[in-house]
Amino acid sequence: MAELTPMMLQYKSIKEHHPNEVLFFRLGDFYEMFGEDALEVSRLLNLTLTHRANQPMCGIPYHAAKIYIARLLRLGKKIAICEQTAMPQGTRTLAERKVVEVITPGTAVEEEYLEQSVHNYLAALSCSRGKAGFAFIDVSTGDFSATSWNLSDMAAEFSKEIGRCSPRELLLPLSLKEQPVVQNVLSNYSTISISYYPDWHFSQELSFKQLTQQFNTVNLRSFSLSENSPEVPPAGFLLNYLEKNYNSTLPHITGIHIYKDSDFVVIDDSSRRNLEIVSNLRDDSVQYTLLESVNYASTSMGKRLIRSWLLTPLKNKEKIDTRQNLVKDFVDNRDVLKRVRELLSSVLDIERLAGRIAMERAHAKDLQALRASLEHWIEVRQVMEPIHYITTDTEKAQKIAEIISHSIVDDPSTVLTEGRLIKDGWSKDLDHLKTIQRDFNSILDSYVEEEKAATGINNLKVRYNRISGYYIEVSKGKLDSVPSHFILKRALVNGDRYTTEKLQELEQELSSAGIKIIEEEKKLFLEIRDKLAQELSYLFQIASEVAYTDAIATFAHAAIQHNWIQPEIVESGELEIVKGRHPVVEMHLPSGEFVPNDAYFDESKYFALITGPNMAGKSTYLRQTALITLLAQVGSFVPAEKARIGIVDKIFCRVGASDNLARGESTFLVEMTETAHILRSATKNSLVIMDEVGRGTSTEDGLSIAWAVSEYILNTLQCKTLFATHYHELTRMEHPALVPLCLDVLEQEGQVIFLKKIKPGSVANSYGIHVAQLAGLPAAVIQRAQEFLKHQVSSILEPIEADFSVKTETETAAKNTEIKPVAPGLFSDEELILDEILSTDTNALTPIEALLCISRWKKTLSGE
Repeated sequence: MAELTPMMLQYKSIKEHHPNEVLFFRLGDFYEMFGEDALEVSRLLNLTLTHRANQPMCGIPYHAAKIYIARLLRLGKKIAICEQTAMPQGTRTLAERKVVEVITPGTAVEEEYLEQSVHNYLAALSCSRGKAGFAFIDVSTGDFSATSWNLSDMAAEFSKEIGRCSPRELLLPLSLKEQPVVQNVLSNYSTISISYYPDWHFSQELSFKQLTQQFNTVNLRSFSLSENSPEVPPAGFLLNYLEKNYNSTLPHITGIHIYKDSDFVVIDDSSRRNLEIVSNLRDDSVQYTLLESVNYASTSMGKRLIRSWLLTPLKNKEKIDTRQNLVKDFVDNRDVLKRVRELLSSVLDIERLAGRIAMERAHAKDLQALRASLEHWIEVRQVMEPIHYITTDTEKAQKIAEIISHSIVDDPSTVLTEGRLIKDGWSKDLDHLKTIQRDFNSILDSYVEEEKAATGINNLKVRYNRISGYYIEVSKGKLDSVPSHFILKRALVNGDRYTTEKLQELEQELSSAGIKIIEEEKKLFLEIRDKLAQELSYLFQIASEVAYTDAIATFAHAAIQHNWIQPEIVESGELEIVKGRHPVVEMHLPSGEFVPNDAYFDESKYFALITGPNMAGKSTYLRQTALITLLAQVGSFVPAEKARIGIVDKIFCRVGASDNLARGESTFLVEMTETAHILRSATKNSLVIMDEVGRGTSTEDGLSIAWAVSEYILNTLQCKTLFATHYHELTRMEHPALVPLCLDVLEQEGQVIFLKKIKPGSVANSYGIHVAQLAGLPAAVIQRAQEFLKHQVSSILEPIEADFSVKTETETAAKNTEIKPVAPGLFSDEELILDEILSTDTNALTPIEALLCISRWKKTLSGE
């Protein structure tokens, strides 16, 4: 350390307090990074690496810092901004420096750092007393929510909540760093920036105090919280973390929303992924997702709200009907809809603009953006008179817009120290300073005329040079007329140079006018911004109305664009879809090519067993039924000719196959884990979609599991279920609630045509070899496969009898529907031995091997 320069010692001292952040150290016009920070940032951003004082160093221009900060934030890095707070005066001492701001992925508020259509959440989790508390906040919008669950449900609940809010940054207690369940969940979310803090940071008492101080209350009962609520520690720590990062309070955070699963339709993380609601399975982008098919929103606020709606469908019939009826109003008034969408496209992000005003981060262009947005919103309200659902008045919005319009220049600077902020006419003092700067020559001319009239010296002139400044020049012939208030500056051969107190005052005003203008404009701008900050609650209310209007208008536009209809919402267990279509698949196919299908469930027919070949459309049919149900309960129109949707409480979707090597889980284990979660969590009011259960293991095991799962759903859960399978043996199952369905196939002149049409019944051929041929397998492989298929002898499944009784709605409580008892095994010993004999190549057996086989078969058949 003794060999380091004073500047490097200063850097080291500051860096010690920010070991986990990249330190942007201000040196003149650059931010410099040293040591490990320099090595890492130069690699991440492809910057040139140099050295200073034997330390690796790289730097970026301060005026371009936001570009580089945004890139680092996307990579999950935290940045500490260290500025020069005071420059040395006349000495060679170091400039004073300190960290003025810490920017992290979850605390960014600048427009350049944020994705406009997605919330930028910072989240925290804590565990105590058998409960887990989870809270998340978007400081740029003030959106603050929390929930809790039992520790026994940690894996499923934590995964579901992380998937739902998709935080950019997560804060955890140090005790969870080695917790297997938590770490297993986090292994699926590599893009989240995760930080661990000592457990005392999540103190129940300190967090309760932090929340009451923030909300200015004596308790938290109005937010459905008590001192011991599990949501308190993570929520309180989030506020504390934000205040320390910003070195200021958060006046726009005025409350917290506590929610439970009972508030909306539950969609677990696996089902959300499988249904591809907001991200696809291929690259996690929004392409080929339900969100892409409906999100035509004109504003960032509307896009964020639609995303939130899709992840939290409603269960309340009245709320669903309200949304759908508003969508219908727009559909029926298409001229109004078109004009509203045109105007909304000019409305900027009022929610985040208000957030920056609250945090004293808004610049003059932000205020002008707010003004323009409010003016367009006022016009939207006028156009929307035929559609009545908003009650907030627009008078205050008009006043706010007028204040900004009269005070802020049309094209202002974004920097407070450059001037060019305040309009003429807003402040007399500022106007006077601007007049001095702008019209100083006219002021001088007026002063000269006054002196000429007072002294009678008609050839008196005011001149300027860099050495003397401004002076009055009097020729030799007029020196006798010089008045006493003239102060001699310099005597020359042809005349003398004078000044006066008035001229010195004017010169002083001119020289200081530029600095005073900047100071005065800054002061006036801050006053205006503080005045607007008093209307934060109103601005957030306007932002909420804009987002809601945009979301409703977007659903109406999607309904018109894709020819969707308004579904009927009922509270019974019925589900009827006539000519339903997959909203995503249809959008990406040429017009008219998608084949629609029907779906029907009621209290007595709630289990659809679907068979059909690969590529026939089973998965599409399954998913479209779930997505139509989801869209209906979000409040949207749906892709169908007619739809009658019974409200569901949960949607489960078990499709696809994938492993998790990082967690040591095979494809089959993942499949069984998801299946187990569904069987333990579904209720009679749930919608369950299961595709190819049991395919990840041997045929015998897989068939046994698929059969048992089907029985359990039919007998115990009795929920609406679409169960697709290639185990054609399942079609032998008999149950009053079971409806066999299949995808139609046309075989014509050796060709197989998938008609994509659902029909009653079942099929016995999977046409797997045909699909393999379409995939491009070599002809020799296809031919050999056909030979094997031709000579294969399939085991014949004896009629299977189910050892349970089922009661339907139409039967009395005393009457049971008998189903034959299940045999001890799906396949008899005789069938297994016969299959082995037929599949054995006798020419390849030695006499000893043949005798051993016969002996084993004999023991098996004799029961030994």
